[in-house]
Amino acid sequence: MRLHFIGLGEAHMFNLAIALHKKGEVVTGSDEKFDGSLTSIMREQGLVSNQTGWFSDRINDRLDAVILGTAVKEDNPELIRAQELGLKIFSFSGFLYELTKYKTRVVVAGSQRRFMVASMILHVLEYNDIKVDHAVSATNGIHLTNENDFVLIEGGDGISSIIDKTPQFHKYRPNIALLSDIEFEENGSYADFDTYAEQYSIFVDSIVKGGSITYNDEDVEVKKRVESSENPIRKLPYVTPEYQEMDGEVFLDTPDGEMPLEISGRTALNNLAGAKWICQQMGVDEVEFYEAMATFKS
Repeated sequence: MRLHFIGLGEAHMFNLAIALHKKGEVVTGSDEKFDGSLTSIMREQGLVSNQTGWFSDRINDRLDAVILGTAVKEDNPELIRAQELGLKIFSFSGFLYELTKYKTRVVVAGSQRRFMVASMILHVLEYNDIKVDHAVSATNGIHLTNENDFVLIEGGDGISSIIDKTPQFHKYRPNIALLSDIEFEENGSYADFDTYAEQYSIFVDSIVKGGSITYNDEDVEVKKRVESSENPIRKLPYVTPEYQEMDGEVFLDTPDGEMPLEISGRTALNNLAGAKWICQQMGVDEVEFYEAMATFKS
């Protein structure tokens, strides 16, 4: 495929472009400015010219698709040119779905905790040498293959793009999902709490029929949104596991006794419980999970 990224300087766009370039796709991109740490990598990969800015002549009918960053404005000259040519224009999340629609999509959603839960899951899978694709908000956070069945996606709740106001996580249609927390922040993308929380109800309803939602039973709003859904999916609640704190160390109560952890705090232990349910659905047994989590550092 020949692909052009408008807004390549956004970290998630950069990571996706690099991942696709490594797969052999022809990738170009533009932005007004680039983070210094990214510039040398992008130029080394041939993803950006010596000029920064927007150039409508980079958009032509030989492109298979244009991917639009979340911060790109409606009057962007490259976007306008792509619209004039009738090219396929995707948001980041929309295109990620297109790339993974034949895989088993595991989507971790939540206002504040999704990254930590996704990080735990990825750590456990890597520790146990279980190969999966992934798209999370970290350095080198996107890895895509043709071979792997599972793809782990961190599902953000921001809007997809200026021309597609759909929340990002509504695009993914997960087979397996986790919902960790719902916490409204003023001055975000949504006018009020009810509008914001409703997006999570829509997310639960977007799960593929016959799929599953693992959810934090201790978050009142999460519990409400999941349990009120009529989507025919499995609903798997989790709670904070029993643990002990002694001399500044945390010990998790397991069937084989107390296990020392490198993490601390009730929130982290709650996240661990959710990660365990997801990992078990991805082929990791309880013993393998605990062994891996003993080495996890937040």
